[in-house]
Amino acid sequence: MSNLNLILAIDSKGNEITVAKVNEWLASKSRKELADFIYHRLHGRYLKPFEYEGADFKKNFKNGFSIMANCCLLIETYVSFIRTEFRSTYRKSEKAFGYFFTTNPGFALFSQGGQSAAHYLSNTNLIKTGIPADFYAHVRCGILHSGETKNGWKINRSSTKAIMDPGTKDINAIEFAKALKKVIMTYQKALINANYDTDDLWTCFKARLSDVISKA
Repeated sequence: MSNLNLILAIDSKGNEITVAKVNEWLASKSRKELADFIYHRLHGRYLKPFEYEGADFKKNFKNGFSIMANCCLLIETYVSFIRTEFRSTYRKSEKAFGYFFTTNPGFALFSQGGQSAAHYLSNTNLIKTGIPADFYAHVRCGILHSGETKNGWKINRSSTKAIMDPGTKDINAIEFAKALKKVIMTYQKALINANYDTDDLWTCFKARLSDVISKA
């Protein structure tokens, strides 16, 4: 049985959102509350820590490498909520990243040379081409498994550089995180506007959330 008092997120006012509260919103089909909840869960866990404005934090603690590690975790988590094909990303992580880059305009540079969204969703063997495959192997897996980027990829926190330079494979972690925040904000709004009972967006959301709650 789930721990009903387990905190799943904290909202912008500091209120704790528990399993019990989420269950109430599910029972009452409270679209806005649930949409806000998933935004706070994703933003609070993965992006908010790097938005702290303290001067000492920015100088001595804020780190592009850590930002990208969290962003990679968030991408995989986000995709698991929006597509039933990725409800579990076990042995599907690379496809999940390809699908994410292909379907989000803010990350168009990262989709270059990759496959179509339909290909990433299919059960066919993955054709590993382009920047999506390179990023997955040498940024996502490089950071999470080896503690380093590989194959020429670099990370910066510049205030002037673009999100990514395909020529130098130089990623701006700050811009990457900002673009990712826009994605989950768009997701939040889409949930609010979608039909709770019939829209695939809610079907996927409820299925994935049930996994989270069942393990609470």
